[in-house]
Formats: sequence, C-alpha cells, structure tokens
Amino acid sequence: MIFLSQLPPPVLITGDFNSHSTLWGGSKLDRRGKMVEDILTKHNMCVLNDTSPTYIHPATGSSSAIDLSICSPDIFLDIQWKTLEDLYGSDHYPISISYGSTETSSAIPSWKLRKADWPSFSREAKEQLGCSNPGISLDEFSEKIIAIANNNIPKSKFCV
Repeated sequence: MIFLSQLPPPVLITGDFNSHSTLWGGSKLDRRGKMVEDILTKHNMCVLNDTSPTYIHPATGSSSAIDLSICSPDIFLDIQWKTLEDLYGSDHYPISISYGSTETSSAIPSWKLRKADWPSFSREAKEQLGCSNPGISLDEFSEKIIAIANNNIPKSKFCV
C-alpha cells in the first residue's frame, strides 16, 4: 500500500476489503485483517466502522463487517459513519458517510494552532510547570496547561 504515503491529507478510503478483525466488528482476526491492521498502524490511519455488519451472506444469513472506511486522523472526528438498514437488493449494507461538524461540536470553539504564540507558550510552561514544581497534581497540571494555552493560543468563534 505504498500509495497511502503518497496521498496528501485528508484521506478517506472505502471498499470491500474482505478482511476480518475485532477492530471493525469481526469475531476473529484473519490473514487479510492482520495485513490491514498493519497498514493502518504503519500509515497512522483510523477505522470509521462502528462494528456494525456491512455484509450478509445470501445463503447462510450470517453477517460480518468486511467493508471498511478508513481515514486520516485529521478528519476522523468530523466524519459520521453508519450502515443503512435496507439492503436495496444487495448483500452489502449501504454505508452513509457524512462530513462536517455536528450541532454540538460546532458550538465548541477549537484552538487555532497555526496562530499560536509558541515561544510565549513555551516560556510560560517552563516557568509554571518546570522542574521546580515536581509535586504538582494531575488536576493542577491540567488547569495550568489550559490557562497557558488560553493565554497564547486563540480559539475559533462558534456559531449557534
């Protein structure tokens, strides 16, 4: 899968991979599933499948998840993935993929990392979280790092 490293992000790939893995809803890991898992790990890709079956065997009626939708991590949280109930005469369930923020996530401002004042962020972090403060609790650390970020990284405005 050398082509994966040549694709510019964001990446979305879908298809009938005919592979089984517990990562995407299978009950076992087969040889193809192991190969896909290795490729996903090597190229830092995310599986969108939610473990729902994507295929129903016409003769036995057994179902499995062999159709995969994978993407780069930069769009993973913005994609909604689901299978549709009506087979429309196929043995594969149709998959609905939509891209974009949901109503709840659009109301939450996000960090504008490209506009951050990183030198100032680093300086404040060293001052407030450096080696001179070894006994700090996780809660205190989290509060301080968020405060430092709020001082140095602008956020997007949200729409309601």
